[in-house]
Amino acid sequence: MRPRWKKLSERLKVPAILAAAAPLVVGTALRLWNLPHQILGGDEVHALRAAVKLSLPQILVTYQPADNCIPLTALYKLLMIAGLPITEMVLRLPVLLCGLAALLVLPAAFSGKVDPGTVLVYRWLLAISPALVLYSRIVRSYMPMVLFAFGAVMAFEAWWRTRSRWAGAAYVLLAGLAVWFHLGAGPIVAAPFLYAAGEALARPQDLRRNVRDLVVVVLAVLLVLALFLLPARETLLRVIATKRVHQAIPWREVLPGVLRLQAGTAAGWLAAIFWVAAAAGLALLFRRERRLAVYTAVVAGGHFAGLLILSPMGLANPLIFGRYLLPVLPFVLLWVAAAFGAPWKMEESGLLRSLRGLAAVLFVLALAAAGPFADRFVLRTSFLHHNDFVGFYEPYRKVSPEAVPAFYRQLRGETVIEVPWVYMWNSNHTYYLYQEIHRGRVLVSTSQHIFFTPPLVLRNVVAPQPEAFCRSGARYVILHRNMLREESRLAGGDISEADIPPPSRRLFRQLAEDLGNRLELQWGKPVYADRWLRVWDLREVCGGGAQRTAPTASARAATTSPAMKLAGR
Repeated sequence: MRPRWKKLSERLKVPAILAAAAPLVVGTALRLWNLPHQILGGDEVHALRAAVKLSLPQILVTYQPADNCIPLTALYKLLMIAGLPITEMVLRLPVLLCGLAALLVLPAAFSGKVDPGTVLVYRWLLAISPALVLYSRIVRSYMPMVLFAFGAVMAFEAWWRTRSRWAGAAYVLLAGLAVWFHLGAGPIVAAPFLYAAGEALARPQDLRRNVRDLVVVVLAVLLVLALFLLPARETLLRVIATKRVHQAIPWREVLPGVLRLQAGTAAGWLAAIFWVAAAAGLALLFRRERRLAVYTAVVAGGHFAGLLILSPMGLANPLIFGRYLLPVLPFVLLWVAAAFGAPWKMEESGLLRSLRGLAAVLFVLALAAAGPFADRFVLRTSFLHHNDFVGFYEPYRKVSPEAVPAFYRQLRGETVIEVPWVYMWNSNHTYYLYQEIHRGRVLVSTSQHIFFTPPLVLRNVVAPQPEAFCRSGARYVILHRNMLREESRLAGGDISEADIPPPSRRLFRQLAEDLGNRLELQWGKPVYADRWLRVWDLREVCGGGAQRTAPTASARAATTSPAMKLAGR
């Protein structure tokens, strides 16, 4: 190639590089946005609790009904044994890395299999997909499971097409990892065998070879699964027996929520366009890349059918059902991308290409504008991983300023410590409702000593002790006299006795009263008090305060009294 033509070709590659980099930058920004300030809560605590309480050998052989993910928990335990200070970001890092890797790996898997326009639209859909964004941030095993399951599915396709030993080995290893990270990956890593069986029957002349190869791979993947799962077989069988239930799924209630979660928007009209586009894109793929279209459809359908057969607990809840369907989302997004990125005609005019490109831009912009991240409060909240935000298929709760204690209305973005903190998402909406009014950063304080066990040095959780409050860097401590009653008043009174039984409710009230009396004895009268709150200004009572440091031994000891232990059980 002549030098001047080589330079020209290199210049022509620049727009393509920029086009690929833009969705990567946007997707990374969404996955990192305000992440260090997020409160650890809900199911995120499962792995933390198991890593603190169990030894490494116990972790590796113990499945728990509250799924803590054995490999994630084991990794956290190894970091603790190594003495690494464990912050919220350290806990989130493995999941975050899987989410960022998916932005690169998933489009690369289809590069060369589909046209470049489809790959470009696919990059943008992956970048802004709220489900993929959120589960790349939450301390759960869903995003690692999605990444490994996707890799297993694509490796199987490559193996079945080429019979490459490397591709076969990759499938076996990735399938084992996917199931080890989450048992719900079982259906999707098994679904490729449905496609292979159908193709084998359609080619009777190669039936013996195909059956032999399939049997070898089945035995290999069963061996790997045995290596991962059998050490914990006793607890595994108990968990499976507990999790598998006979359940009636109210499809009229569940299906709209699941479809909106996958589409990434609560807007019904836009979700409908999304799924029409998915169907149209699958049809286009069938016409241009028939093998890929049939394969992805069989895998997605096989996973869906497998879930219904296994019937894990919670399928009647759109949020839980949506989590179990996360592994098929990358393939659904491919179909949608094909509807806007693949040529509609074999011989396409320049005008038609321009219209197709414009439609793709408008569709991606519409999804972004009608998705949860278009809400400025969603980007600002310290509780983005709360079920109310993760379940974005319906609006999250809101409260009028008049219903909020007057103190919050006079704040101007200062950092506050909310006390007490009950980490279960289904029993704590109040603090994010208040944050929507005062718009400052939120730290929380809890009597649950699990959050202060060395080497944990969580940045957003403060020990309920005056010295710890002063080291926090916050402006105000806001002590709630009866937080559970506030919750019932503002959030609809949906805290069941199964979540927090009456004895614990009384204990929380007593702890709040005892802590308030202790603070008043040491610091004097609060700067604000009403029937709900007692508030102290840390600038006044701490002599200007100090930079935040790790919890001291005395701060940790303050959370380990008999009453505190009972509250934190």
